[in-house]
Amino acid sequence: MTDDKPWMIGGTPAHRWLARERARLAVTLVDRLVSGVEQYRRLPREELARDIVTLVAENLDALAGALRDKAVPDEPGRRVAETAVKGAQEGMPPEALTQAYELAFTEAWRELTARARPGDLADVLACTELVMVYMRGVTATVTAAYFEERSLRSAEEQAARHRRAAALLSGEPVPGAASRHLVLSLAMEESTAIATRRRTRRMLRELDAFCDGQALPLLDGGGGTVLLPWSGPWERVRELIERLSEAGRTPVTAAGAEEAAPGEIPDRVRETREILDVVRWFGLGPGLYRLPDVLVEYQLTRPSAATGRLAALLAPLDGHPGLLGTLETYLRLGRSRRAAAQELHLHPNTVDYRLRRVAALTGLDPADDACVPRIGAALAARRALG
Repeated sequence: MTDDKPWMIGGTPAHRWLARERARLAVTLVDRLVSGVEQYRRLPREELARDIVTLVAENLDALAGALRDKAVPDEPGRRVAETAVKGAQEGMPPEALTQAYELAFTEAWRELTARARPGDLADVLACTELVMVYMRGVTATVTAAYFEERSLRSAEEQAARHRRAAALLSGEPVPGAASRHLVLSLAMEESTAIATRRRTRRMLRELDAFCDGQALPLLDGGGGTVLLPWSGPWERVRELIERLSEAGRTPVTAAGAEEAAPGEIPDRVRETREILDVVRWFGLGPGLYRLPDVLVEYQLTRPSAATGRLAALLAPLDGHPGLLGTLETYLRLGRSRRAAAQELHLHPNTVDYRLRRVAALTGLDPADDACVPRIGAALAARRALG
């Protein structure tokens, strides 16, 4: 206490007036809180009348003590932190909590100083400064307690989701989980540990938005597996992969398999990982792939006597990388000589000449519809064999 003389406003010590009026003020302030803060309008009337009024009265009593002592306590009080924790648990945004305290203290200060007389200016200014400092302390306590609780809950929720995902990936039923899940395997470029954490958080937000927080992801720096309780069109999943690429700021390659019951999930995971391997081996690029998208390439990666023979069909081009590159580009661009010429920075006549050379060396004419399937299979077999 700086001195024994209390701060006087309207002929009464400020702290004594506030302590005496706190119950009445609490009811008035809660009414104003309900009209001023949307989240409090949604609370049941009985909770407002019982819990919130009591909490406001306790905080006004603590403020009265600070006015009496002419000093702000190091910590505004246990109940302030408890309120923030409860708000975090109930999903109330932090700004609603801080706004409620600011509104309550501002209204209390307004009523307190409305009684001031001309000679009370010095004490009014002193009270005003203390109330402002007290409000800053409350805001800091609320914010710290709120985000500490959210961080703990987030960590617990993520750990629980990981446990559910790991169990399902092992083929075990999980109580409360969806009866069927769509399986995705993801691959992306590795990054630093900090960048990976930030990227993963952004991607998790996209996954949660996609299926209302029900996604079960197991992600690391290079990708991972995601289980989605989803039965909608695959086009939406394709859009999800595009959003994940944008959120992660890196191209994402994904392999998807049909919905599976818990006992079928391990087989679906193996399938999607094999599809990812095929996509990598054949350099198919980012995006979403399913087995029907890579049937030929997938089959060519299975042990077969035909693979080597198919690859040998293009062996005459081994010493002609320009011919092989032109052939691959021509087929990839839908057999458009102009598009191939533009991408390769060649004259269209040069593309025609090279394709004629391919036909002369291999006996397979890229311009002949009947030859194109064999050429495509031969290219796939060469990639499979490295």
